[in-house]
Amino acid sequence: MNEDLTDDIDLSKDTLVDAVRHELAEQIDEDQLDNLGEEDIQNIVQESMERSIEELALHTYERILSDDEGLERYHETIEGFQEILEDRWGEPLELLERLIVWSMECGRAINQDHGFQARRNENYRFQALVHLHSRSVQVALEIHHLLKGGFADGAFARWRSLYELSITSSFISNHGDETAERFLSYHNIWEYYFAETYREHQDNLNVEPLEPEVLEELEEMKDELVKQFGKSIDDNGYGSGWAAEAHTGNGGPSLHSMKEEVDLEHLTPYYKLACESVHAGSKGTLDRLGIIRHEDIEQPDVLLSGPSNGGLNLPGQLTAISLAQVTTALLMMHLNSPSLADMLGMQMLVDDIEQGFAEASEALEQDDRKATKEWANQDIVDISLNCIDPSDLFSKPFLKKHTEFDSLPEFRDALPVDLDDVKNGDSVDPETDEVVQADSEFDSFQDLVDTALESWVHRNVDLSEFDIDDN
Repeated sequence: MNEDLTDDIDLSKDTLVDAVRHELAEQIDEDQLDNLGEEDIQNIVQESMERSIEELALHTYERILSDDEGLERYHETIEGFQEILEDRWGEPLELLERLIVWSMECGRAINQDHGFQARRNENYRFQALVHLHSRSVQVALEIHHLLKGGFADGAFARWRSLYELSITSSFISNHGDETAERFLSYHNIWEYYFAETYREHQDNLNVEPLEPEVLEELEEMKDELVKQFGKSIDDNGYGSGWAAEAHTGNGGPSLHSMKEEVDLEHLTPYYKLACESVHAGSKGTLDRLGIIRHEDIEQPDVLLSGPSNGGLNLPGQLTAISLAQVTTALLMMHLNSPSLADMLGMQMLVDDIEQGFAEASEALEQDDRKATKEWANQDIVDISLNCIDPSDLFSKPFLKKHTEFDSLPEFRDALPVDLDDVKNGDSVDPETDEVVQADSEFDSFQDLVDTALESWVHRNVDLSEFDIDDN
């Protein structure tokens, strides 16, 4: 146990304090206490803390592993959410899936028809494009899976990869065999520099050390590629040296310069946003696609730690666009009537996908705006009933003090409706008010909730933090 860590624990609030006291009581009796120095006592406290924390950790670990009910509740919640998401986004998600399968079948067919001959004739452009296409289909399937799960930000982050694949495919398609061959060979350059980094950190990683002859072999392969393609291919493993000779802009090749050359720079704003879904910056942390915001309406502060029904439209639309671009680059290798039909038909489907996601998003936006307005217009009774757990709002001391009921279950049983179904204090049925009038000091259910909320505030809010002017 790290000594600094245990030193930072606040014993006045920590749940371990009783366990530590018990440990100390077993180790130190009153007769021994006078003979112990300050350092001895500190050591005993430290050891007791460590044992108690380890025991608590083991207990917590075992409790989590045995909590089947908690896991089942989570699964039930997710199943219910999936049904809602399917109702909202099912149609455009199905269209996107059809596009992905169509693209997969196109890639499989063209590879079966021309793959062997392309390898035999050293048609590097075909080989590079078919590899890029197969990877793009897989990424698109990953995105689709994330969208079906309600993870818009994760899907957006994966689209970033698909966008880069579309740029690379278009660039190689434009520049032919030599650039494609450099692309296919470049991975050996990258592996050499990765091996250097691996060797630098292998002791701290506690992994199998890299044998010197492995690095020597990789360096020889790198040097052979430099001899074959020129020094420009060796970019210290940054990833784009393969494009150096074909690159026409100033400076070395980069994703930015390549996307301009292949006319895909118009998607740059979305790419920058997608990068924020990958990185740990402020923008990507605070602004999540899965959180729907209405700037003109007061909203609750939401921290998104799971799936959401919002934000699926942008990654869904962009995935369709980028996958179609990669597939088109491959189909262009062998133009004929079927491939032209595939390209034109895919564009029709992409248009349908864009429209489907846009319509679903607009409907969700309108429904969420309505729900948010209703939330913002809640009175204090609505907020109490909707946002505070009944057992906390109607505590046992409160019920005993103000009503004839000794517990929340008794109060629930006396009401003519389920307490969970009462969401608006202004529309409570008369029979509920009659129960309150007969069994409490209040004239209405709303009065009871108002007083319960006041009691809850005094229990849970430190009013001393507020500077209140008595005047």
